[in-house]
Amino acid sequence: MQWRIGWRAGLALALALTLSACGGAAVRKAPSSPQAKAPSSAQRDSVPRLSGPMRVAVLVPLTGEFASIGQQFVNAATIAVFEDQQEPFELIPFDTKGTPDGARDAAAAALREQVDMVIGPLFGRHVPVVRQILQARNIAILTLTNDTDQAGGNVFVMGVSISDQIERLAQALARDNRGRLLIFGPDTPYTQLAISTVQAMSDRGQIQLVRAATFSSGTDFNQISEQVKALTEYDRRRGEWRAYEARLVPQVRQASDPAGFLAGQAAQFPEGSVRNRMLRGMASVYNQHRSRGRNAALSEVISRIEGVDASPADDFDAVLLPFADDNLIAVGSMLDLYNAGYPFARLVGTNFWAQQDLAKEPSFHHGWFSSLDQAAIEPFILSYTTTYQSDPDSIAVLGYYGGRVGILAAKQNIRPVTPAFVRRPEGFGGQAGNVRFGPDNVMRHPLKVYQVTPDGPRELDAETGPTS
Repeated sequence: MQWRIGWRAGLALALALTLSACGGAAVRKAPSSPQAKAPSSAQRDSVPRLSGPMRVAVLVPLTGEFASIGQQFVNAATIAVFEDQQEPFELIPFDTKGTPDGARDAAAAALREQVDMVIGPLFGRHVPVVRQILQARNIAILTLTNDTDQAGGNVFVMGVSISDQIERLAQALARDNRGRLLIFGPDTPYTQLAISTVQAMSDRGQIQLVRAATFSSGTDFNQISEQVKALTEYDRRRGEWRAYEARLVPQVRQASDPAGFLAGQAAQFPEGSVRNRMLRGMASVYNQHRSRGRNAALSEVISRIEGVDASPADDFDAVLLPFADDNLIAVGSMLDLYNAGYPFARLVGTNFWAQQDLAKEPSFHHGWFSSLDQAAIEPFILSYTTTYQSDPDSIAVLGYYGGRVGILAAKQNIRPVTPAFVRRPEGFGGQAGNVRFGPDNVMRHPLKVYQVTPDGPRELDAETGPTS
């Protein structure tokens, strides 16, 4: 299975503008229109169009900073449409320009076209204005955001829910006997949602939120390093180890059986704990070198003791980093530096990590992240690559899911597309596996947990548990 990484730029407009198939499906450019105005009374009271093809609008940025991903959503929806060309169907892209005003204009243009369903907008902050403009038609709006606060009524959220991702991570961490979590990330709504999600789970006893911290945009490397140091309580752990080392070294020197003494020290800590494993390891080192004589074996063990900079992570055993910007790699290295990375604590992340090539970063080896089931969406990825000669970002599959909802509604002549149809219990199948919308209007995705390895991400086996 080939893993697709990153936001792809420079996609050709190809099928997005004026393309028709030999069957009833077509993708066309919406008519140009002036800037949006408030809907007139005639528009508010208009009877839904029932003649002609099913019309589905795609409200995404097709110009501006986010044009490439917007075009991917249109392309992905087009693949879904042309899987079943027999139904009279029109897919109509509208450019939101990635701005609130652009989203308003696009929604007003879709209203004039009397569309039967909407895919989009991309950003949660644009949903309220789109909802307001289109409220007269009461059609299903399948947003591409992961902001679940926007879900309700006729508005659905197709973005990968952070709460679903963290639930999957928590299940995997429980099998790994790790459930005490730190969270660190940029001060964004996404990080804040991750923190509130874990706090709610902590209140329910599913996982323990130990501490959380965020860094502001523009924070420099040294400031972030100090924040990581404080979050992991490095100074406390360093002081504790120095005090412990000052007592331990003379006792090891004086012990008649240094290996036995170290094993006894290890027994004072919980079996399997970091301190237990560390001291047992030092006892093993002594035994490995005792053939060279007592002094040589002592020298080897004491150098190991003195080489420890600080006590390993003690009140936490996992660190959630819910981001993938330029600071991610640096933060992983800092956690290693402060004895707060693997094996002392496991680094975990969300589907943002799928956008990074972490295989080259030793700090992230053994780290876990939740993401869309790559095996489930691989047929869609291959179809997209074959059609457009370009690899899509994995989240482009949301456009495909939206297209499948529209085409299946057309097959059953559900016009306009109703919230009840979108919430149908059997969900919607296709090249990207089966998905469904819960009663909360949030899409339930096929999710997996992946482990970062030097050879790339590897699916974590839910039955056998984590790999070493």
